[in-house]
Amino acid sequence: MKSVRLFAYVQFDGDTWQIAARDGAELALRNLATGRIRRIQVSDLLAHDSFVPEATGPNLMIAPIEEPPPGVDHFGEKLRGTKFGHKMTREMYAYPNRKPKERPRREMFSDDFWDDTAWAYRDEDHTQHSDAYLLVQRDDALVNFDLSMRYFASLDVNEFETALQDVLAKGRTFKQVQSLKDWDGVAGAYILVFDEYRQFYVGKADDIRKRIKHHWGARKYFDRLVFPNKYESVFPVDELRALDTTRIYAARSTNPYAVEERAEKAADKRFCLNRMPGGEAGPFALMLSAIKPRGRSHGVLPVPLSWEGYEQVWDGVVNLIAQASSPGPDLVAELARLDMTVHTVSGKDDSRFMWSRRDGIASAVVRGELCVENFAAFLEAMGETIIWPEDRT
Repeated sequence: MKSVRLFAYVQFDGDTWQIAARDGAELALRNLATGRIRRIQVSDLLAHDSFVPEATGPNLMIAPIEEPPPGVDHFGEKLRGTKFGHKMTREMYAYPNRKPKERPRREMFSDDFWDDTAWAYRDEDHTQHSDAYLLVQRDDALVNFDLSMRYFASLDVNEFETALQDVLAKGRTFKQVQSLKDWDGVAGAYILVFDEYRQFYVGKADDIRKRIKHHWGARKYFDRLVFPNKYESVFPVDELRALDTTRIYAARSTNPYAVEERAEKAADKRFCLNRMPGGEAGPFALMLSAIKPRGRSHGVLPVPLSWEGYEQVWDGVVNLIAQASSPGPDLVAELARLDMTVHTVSGKDDSRFMWSRRDGIASAVVRGELCVENFAAFLEAMGETIIWPEDRT
């Protein structure tokens, strides 16, 4: 019997779609190629000859997620109830938070820079992120989430296992962990394995048990979810939850940095979630990572667009917003109907970057040309669910 699940990926009418939302008997389908939303009755979708349920796609989590009962044992640790659950889900991913990772110090920045970034904060001292920033950042993070899920699903399981075994062989002293209690207070390096996603992460710690438990309970800072941009950002390991971790390997060492560096260098980057090289990061290494951050293409095949074409398309988005007779539901509907194809833009200096009209719409929010309410309505029209932190007034 055919059926559909929210956030599953299906084949329909010659394309792959995500079940983005459901309102009673009506579904909102997001086209993975263009980002367009198509609404259809559940009965019409199920009866269509081209419909293939649970198609292979970017979302690996099409099966129902069952949370463990409180106190379940996982690598010897008792998992307790948590707001975000013990399995990663798109619904709880990129949960908005107003607190920046680092509070910007006013004396370190020019007046122009301070004014240019003021849109992202709701106070003059830049201590709390604004509603506009929460919407733009979460949308970027969710786009990266979808790209990452599709990328993970495209990876070969056997190649992943071979890559992992190569890293373990290079490390030589790594042992599979059965219980984290055996690694309490132990310094060394560790490898977290996420078999469902064909990914692993190499880390070091002065206390391996404590560090891994921190991974399970921590969340990536909201303003650090995407780096350097949503199209190339490596998925943040701290957004994966305890039950996403299917295997753990660890190695004792009085020099954890050296073990981590050796193992991370041996990793096939297709399967590795490390955003920075392993080993002790000095000032030069940190500066280099900031200038040229590690990224991945996610297998995106963008459509080429010249600089002149980019300016023309950009102006089209700007003019649509500026000339709207009533900046409300009608404008939102027009924006949602735009072609959201991802392009590779050839810059004037021979640089290249990826861009879509959705980015242009978000930029209008940054410039104050599109209000928060209309951008939120646009995102809802694109199938997203808007989540606000509890302190919104």
